[in-house]
Amino acid sequence: MMKKFLALMLSVSMIAGLAACGSKETEAPATDAPAAEAPAEGGDDAEAPAPAADGSGKHIFMFKSTGNSFGDLMYEGYSEYMSALGYETEYTSPAETTVAAQVQMLDELITQGVASIVISTNGDTGYDEVFQKAKDAGIPIVSIDSEASVNYRLAHINQAEVQDIGSYLVQAAVLITLGVDYPEDKTMEEVVAEQLGSYSGDEIVLGVLSAGVDTPVQNSWIAAMEVELAKDMYAGKVSPELDKKYGNDDPTESTTQANAFVAENKVDCIISPTTVGIAAAGQVLKQANSEIKLTGLGLPSEMQSFMPNSADEDAFTYVCPYMMLWDVIHLGAVAGAAIDAALTNGWAGTDGETFTMAAFRDYAEEDYSVYTQGDGTFVLAGTPYIFYKGNMAEWIDKL
Repeated sequence: MMKKFLALMLSVSMIAGLAACGSKETEAPATDAPAAEAPAEGGDDAEAPAPAADGSGKHIFMFKSTGNSFGDLMYEGYSEYMSALGYETEYTSPAETTVAAQVQMLDELITQGVASIVISTNGDTGYDEVFQKAKDAGIPIVSIDSEASVNYRLAHINQAEVQDIGSYLVQAAVLITLGVDYPEDKTMEEVVAEQLGSYSGDEIVLGVLSAGVDTPVQNSWIAAMEVELAKDMYAGKVSPELDKKYGNDDPTESTTQANAFVAENKVDCIISPTTVGIAAAGQVLKQANSEIKLTGLGLPSEMQSFMPNSADEDAFTYVCPYMMLWDVIHLGAVAGAAIDAALTNGWAGTDGETFTMAAFRDYAEEDYSVYTQGDGTFVLAGTPYIFYKGNMAEWIDKL
């Protein structure tokens, strides 16, 4: 039975399955965007910028690093949407998940005269000079997943409200620790309040296996988790302190950090808000036959060995009883629609502006509005969706 908790369209064949779903969660206010960076001044020896982009060059999609299925699927949506409009796209990401690696690649691409850039950044700072070079060349920048500085981007394509994600992850981790299946008829928050109201056991301790220590999107979700844990219903029942470890979105490093959680045996449940981290943690916990449970943001195709695949199964015989994500293919397409609007209609990412994503695959035509949050502007593409024993089998071959 499909969940009414979080409605989401996930890919071509996913749309029909989710068409009847509606959201029953109330969205929480999002956290503020990171503070703006001051533009860097170019030196006398600065390389001459490429000619202003006119839309005829390559349109670059850059994720944090190569080998990440999350980025691959976003590019799939971006490339398909842009190609249908006649644009030439290129997927270019560094091997290392560092600011320096992205900056070097960006500098080379801008010198070549690319037409636009969509980027998921590896850090809050360090991009000023290269982004200014793009701005001087008239190359529009849209960030996605992990924000670029508000001084240089047109807007940030936000996959879901930050506070929603942090709250849902904490609520899922607490319910999983308590051995409670994903609720079908109530919100997770309602069930958490009920369960903790009568809970008298040891204080629950949650861990986080994140990406990089400086990754903006990961840090914003962790901050949102801490806001959630500060609610009165958790007091004395769940530790407000998160045990944080960082795997840098690298399978080997993430595996090392997951093994550290097992060796220390201090946490009851690991939250991994990264598809690389959650898959690595799933493998480690399964091999170790650990009592530590797992939730986070994951792809069903990568998590099928660590999650129940049938409604008849006991979810708690698996390391990850349930998890969440959103429509990553659609997310990439929305970024493509924003770039197209910037190049053809003068869309500038200012508060209140709208742009249209044309019908794409089985997605209907849709308008997206720009909203201000903190110092920057954002476009909200969707909401999280829960994968659990009642629907995993449907999505393993689709996402």
